[in-house]
Amino acid sequence: MASFPVRLNRRRIIEAAGSIGLGALASRLPDRLAAAQDNLSLTLKYGVLVGLTGDAAPAGQAWNKAVSLGIDTLNEKLAAAGLGDRLKAVLTDSQDSEGTAQRGVEAATKLVTVDQVQVVIGDLFSSVTSAAAQSVVIPNNVLMFTGGTNPALTQLNGSGPTLLWQPVAADDLQGQVLAKLMGEAFSADADVNAGVRNDAYGTGLGEVFRGAWEKGGGKIGEYVTINPDQPTYDTEAQQLVSGDPAGWLMVDFCPEFAKLVGPLQRSGKWDPTKTFGSDTMIDCGTEVKEAGVPGMRAVQANASAGSSFKDYQQLFQSKASNLNFQAFTAEAFDSVFIAFLAAVAAKSNDPVEISKQVVSVTNPPGDDYTYLDIDKAVQALLAGKDIHFNGATGPILFNAQGRVTSTAYDIWQVGADGRGKVVDTISFKA
Repeated sequence: MASFPVRLNRRRIIEAAGSIGLGALASRLPDRLAAAQDNLSLTLKYGVLVGLTGDAAPAGQAWNKAVSLGIDTLNEKLAAAGLGDRLKAVLTDSQDSEGTAQRGVEAATKLVTVDQVQVVIGDLFSSVTSAAAQSVVIPNNVLMFTGGTNPALTQLNGSGPTLLWQPVAADDLQGQVLAKLMGEAFSADADVNAGVRNDAYGTGLGEVFRGAWEKGGGKIGEYVTINPDQPTYDTEAQQLVSGDPAGWLMVDFCPEFAKLVGPLQRSGKWDPTKTFGSDTMIDCGTEVKEAGVPGMRAVQANASAGSSFKDYQQLFQSKASNLNFQAFTAEAFDSVFIAFLAAVAAKSNDPVEISKQVVSVTNPPGDDYTYLDIDKAVQALLAGKDIHFNGATGPILFNAQGRVTSTAYDIWQVGADGRGKVVDTISFKA
């Protein structure tokens, strides 16, 4: 942490002591220290890494917009408080990962080595995050907030500073939640079939579910790995409906799942009301045509528990009416403020120094602040006070390993109109 020297000539101290008294002088020293802190000048450079084209484009474009809204809001609040001339955030660039690891590494390289950002927000794909973090972000000591949910991601921090942060509940929790809900729906010892996307996200979540399901006494008849670049899925559909399962688990993205729905329906053996999906399948109504999938359920970590969530949603919808609002984008929005508050607490834009303060600004003790009063949170830090930032997603509460623990999950269900909506919210303890 950078220090701010306050040099007081010894003779002047003695003279001041004689004229105003030692007690009075001592009372002025904290004011001088606070004034020195108030002179902090800091610019934090952000970059977005996310799929702006391809399968994840709708989610990626919304994620990107959430970051830009966060930065604009932060700068507006700082300017209104008279701090904008010395403290500001900059969105340097948004790079398209195209949802692939190779392109993600190239995009991250541009952000880190050319744009020299201190904070990368993204990617939504765990595979892209993993490749970019290992190859570019962590070796160059840059901070990263990922939307990826693979529980192995934060292990990439190793024994060094925690540079990779995961503001979303990881799949080791989601897999257990799915096993719990399916056990309640079909009985804990039922036979089910599972279809999982063949990438780090799909196989990671699938294996967590398999372990939790079998530990609870259940059996998996068919465990089908689905390659996302296939033109058709007739063979996979036949495998998934074989064996008369009590129900199904699907871990996929909506565009690929939409290709699977037709073959499943034509089999005459698949029932969407007995199917559970992952958090990427909460609302596939725009992609799934034909007869749709009414009754299908999916789970997602609750990203709307914060007191400021409705304000964030209104802000997003007023500024991005061309994009479909999705609650998980609050994770990207929150990450903007977390990184900046940690930088102010560190009195530095050095990512390693910032990383040391992320836990302190997202956990008690300290007064609670949301993005709506972010200027007051900054002023409190400048005055040397503790703060607890509460995001639009909720309390956050990062641990030192870079993870949050979410105990609330939304259950989504597809209605007769083909669109998903939240029908219940449950509390879950691992």
